[in-house]
Amino acid sequence: MTQTAQPTDKDQLLSKLLQELAARGLARKWAQSQTPYSDLTRDCSLLISDPRLRREFGDYLRANPIIQETVHTLLSHLAMATNGRWQEVPLPARLIARYGWMIGRWLPTFLIIDGPLGRFLRGADSPLNILLRTQHVKYPVLAQTRDVFNHDLFRRVRNGVGHWSFTFEQQGTERLVCFDWETGQRTAEVSIMEAEALHLASFSTIECLDQELFRHANPI
Repeated sequence: MTQTAQPTDKDQLLSKLLQELAARGLARKWAQSQTPYSDLTRDCSLLISDPRLRREFGDYLRANPIIQETVHTLLSHLAMATNGRWQEVPLPARLIARYGWMIGRWLPTFLIIDGPLGRFLRGADSPLNILLRTQHVKYPVLAQTRDVFNHDLFRRVRNGVGHWSFTFEQQGTERLVCFDWETGQRTAEVSIMEAEALHLASFSTIECLDQELFRHANPI
């Protein structure tokens, strides 16, 4: 999914991939929606429509400028990474190029969730995290995304990719396998579709926060 895709296309792709996560126990309520991307957009728009919250988020972003700045650099990177044409790479290097295309999107996305943006999503001092503790019913999709990022499977995949402790296996179903970078023990195995679903749920959250919340709370 790219920033130029239409909302209906984003809804269709995210809806399909969320089914992969629901089967693993993640984002089950979000996966029931036919318009999951639009629902996430509405949650962000509703939140920022409150003048008090808009000021609060703006103050937090100005006090922690690295959050918004790293989102912009991530989106710049993904604008190029998503348009790589691995299909045009001559054989036999095409499979390696395809893996490189996946890594080029997954790695920075998981790293930003583990880093500056993770603080905004899960930090004890984050106005979003504080709000969702008591008003998760009012913002159900944002609450679901936070729950995805707190899920053990997401953390194990995020850590495996972020620490460059992963590989691809092709034993029947093509899979991403993650390891503990210190012990070498396997920590997670997911299909390529499940890995794409984790990435797309993450990217959708990042994009919606940037477009619907950050830009209104703290225009830069």
